[in-house]
Formats: sequence, structure tokens, C-alpha cells
Amino acid sequence: MSELLSKIKTGVKHTKMVLWPGSDQSVMLRILSEQERQEAAFAAERYFVKESVSIHMGTVDEYETEKANQMLWRVLRDPATQGQLTKTIAEFRAQITRDERTALVNEYVTFERDVSPSPENMTADEWTAFVEDVKKKPEETLGSCSSSNTLRKLVTTLAAQLSNSQPPSGLSFLRSKKRQQ
Repeated sequence: MSELLSKIKTGVKHTKMVLWPGSDQSVMLRILSEQERQEAAFAAERYFVKESVSIHMGTVDEYETEKANQMLWRVLRDPATQGQLTKTIAEFRAQITRDERTALVNEYVTFERDVSPSPENMTADEWTAFVEDVKKKPEETLGSCSSSNTLRKLVTTLAAQLSNSQPPSGLSFLRSKKRQQ
């Protein structure tokens, strides 16, 4: 299995140790699955509903902050136990500062980009190898691919290859014959 495919296949299991901002204490980051990302977004929306706060121009920044908090609560782990840092999101929210959240989100985004390569960051050879792996083992290769950009480029690449490799249809063949006469 190629290194790229290995990263794609095991992206959800990747972890990384980082320092908590402003301290010498390590915490573990882990990559969220698409389901966990959705759960974080839905939890943020439920929180706003529970608090009777509507999302509009004046509250959109706070909503995005809550989504980030929800994601970080799911991402961050205690290195010793691999469990969540706090029992509840409310406890986590009460203990994290804006600067800590910003620094940890940046760490996560960088880490996610490193372990979930996007087609924009792949060399032509890496992309070709990825496409060939998909052709050989589609279910296995695409099983944990969660990047919509990767999937979009893959569909475009495969469709272009298919259209370039297909013989002319009967109708177009007849039209070209008629033009030749």
C-alpha cells in the first residue's frame, strides 16, 4: 500500500501530541470523522436553540465559536488515558480561552491537512497513484476518504478517462460516415 493510501485509509486513527497553548503540558489531537464533525455542528445548533438564541449577523461569530468548541472537545484527548479532557462540553467551554481555542484550532487544521491530503497538495505522480489504487480497490481505497474536493476531482478524472477511452457510439459513427460521403 502506498504511503499516500496508507494516510488516507488510517486518517481517522491519526493522533498527534501538541503542547497546550502557553504551557508545557501535552495534549493529544485526533482526526475527527465526518460523523463527528456533523455531531459537533448539530450540537452547536442545539445549544443555541436551548439557550433561545437565534443565529443571525449579530450572533454568527458566537455560533462559529461554539462549533469550534464542540469540535475541539471531541478532538482533544488526555495522553495518559486517551479520554476526553473534560466530562462535558460546558466544563470545556468554561475552561478554554479565546487564544487557546484559536491556537488549538490552527494546530488541528494543520494536522488534518497533513494526514488527509487534498488533491491540491498532491504531485501529479501521487494523484495518478491514488487514481490507480481506486481503480484496483475502490471500496477499500475510498472507505475513509472524507474530502469532498478529493472526491470531486476523482470523479472528474475518472469521467474524463472513461470518455477518452470509449469508442464512438453508433450514432456518432454513422454521422461521421455520412460526412465522409
